[in-house]
Amino acid sequence: MEPIVKNEIRIDLVYQLIKKKWKKFLAVMSVTSVLVYAIVCCVPRYYVVDVMLAPEYGEQSMGGNSSLSAAASMFGVNLGQGGADAIVPEFYPDIVKSTDFLVPVMEAEVVSQDGEFSGTYGEYILKREKYPWWTNLYAKVKGIFVSAPAPYSASGEYKVDPFKLTMAESQLLERVSSSIGCTVDEKTGVITLNVKAQDPLVAATMANKVKDLLQDFMTKYRTEKNKEELKHAIAMCDTAYAGYLEAQQVYADYVDKHQGLSKKAYQVEEERLAGEMQLAFNIYNTLYQQRLLREAEVQRRTPVFTILQNATVPVKPAGPKRLIITMVFTLLSALFYLVKLIIKNRKKREQAIAAEEE
Repeated sequence: MEPIVKNEIRIDLVYQLIKKKWKKFLAVMSVTSVLVYAIVCCVPRYYVVDVMLAPEYGEQSMGGNSSLSAAASMFGVNLGQGGADAIVPEFYPDIVKSTDFLVPVMEAEVVSQDGEFSGTYGEYILKREKYPWWTNLYAKVKGIFVSAPAPYSASGEYKVDPFKLTMAESQLLERVSSSIGCTVDEKTGVITLNVKAQDPLVAATMANKVKDLLQDFMTKYRTEKNKEELKHAIAMCDTAYAGYLEAQQVYADYVDKHQGLSKKAYQVEEERLAGEMQLAFNIYNTLYQQRLLREAEVQRRTPVFTILQNATVPVKPAGPKRLIITMVFTLLSALFYLVKLIIKNRKKREQAIAAEEE
């Protein structure tokens, strides 16, 4: 008998084992294939929709727009020389997982492709999403020992309070969070949003909704302060305009009543009223220019997202890949059985050698 070398694997012996035990190999692989495929078939199919965005990367401060900054300084307006935004694209994955972001996602209206469901995304997850039997079994067993929270209901004027969630709302938000994702390419800065759902139309609808909510969130973040300043500028401008109209009316009435009179006192009063009217106009004109600059700043601060890939209703499910999973586990079962035979055969050879030496 040939000596055994430690950790030696001989291809010819492996081939002999496979040739000798091919029926058992076939039986193991067949059983594994049937079992794995039966288990995988219990997992509902799902669809994934991706949306790709390229955010604007312009100057984030007024220092990057010298013409607008110079024009603002002429009217005594300081539009700021701040640095970059605190929220950069790398933070977007955290934003889409935040409670304040997920609540509007949960309350978005969706319609199933077959038209049999119409309601909020939260209700769709509760009423239409399916789960493997073992997940349902675990939930039932858990319900025996732990009392279930009050069911979530979105009927009537019901609104979710992000500050104070119920247990049912919190659990539902976790399921909503697991169905959406966001990644940012560090090299290109491209943002990829994806939504996973068991209905293709719901997946596409929610992908668009998540995109819109992210755009609205960033627009509000970048322009909220500027919009407040614009609101204040509009109020001041309106007040100044009303003052100018009042001064203009007072001057016109005085001139009409004292027309043709040559007393010096009348002339002095007319010049004073004309000066007040001109001063009121100058104040109004200055505030109006400031208002225009504030409007330009709001427009400049409003972020722009270029849509690289829009949401489309998928025609094929993204998973589970039943055939691939079955093939992988079938090959693994054959490999494990082969390893078992090699180890068993090696032990037999070692025992035979030990018996001959005795």
